[in-house]
Amino acid sequence: MKEVVYDNSSEMVLWAQNRIPDCAFRDDAHAIGLRENGVYRSVVVFDTFSSTSCWVSVASDGSKRFIPREYIIRVFAYPFLQLGYPRINSLVSVLNTQSVRFIQKIGCRREGIMRKAGAKGEDMILFGMLRNECRWLMPANAGNSTKATI
Repeated sequence: MKEVVYDNSSEMVLWAQNRIPDCAFRDDAHAIGLRENGVYRSVVVFDTFSSTSCWVSVASDGSKRFIPREYIIRVFAYPFLQLGYPRINSLVSVLNTQSVRFIQKIGCRREGIMRKAGAKGEDMILFGMLRNECRWLMPANAGNSTKATI
């Protein structure tokens, strides 16, 4: 059984940090996790909060499993609805093609390149999403057909 987890944020942040190479989150980081049969499958970390946005990092157990729509909606509801941010940001290594595909598939847009900013000297892609672009927060009858099989 899959469940969305909000408690144990520090445990989830550590779980994500152990799966994202050369990553260190700030002390004020928050996380939302997806757990199946007591085991984390995915954790989204929200970090580096400002007055207009926060940074988002996604970690997974590496399996290509179905991600419930409910989880994706809750992940986007936190920064956009609960915190009221107009945008979110994310950096992804050009070497991590699976993550690049994933972040584009959920609706983030490529906004730029940070040259040689990665841990291995690789380029990092800057992605962003504006609240009004987030199809996951629109009513189901708004005409958008979104599938959660990502």
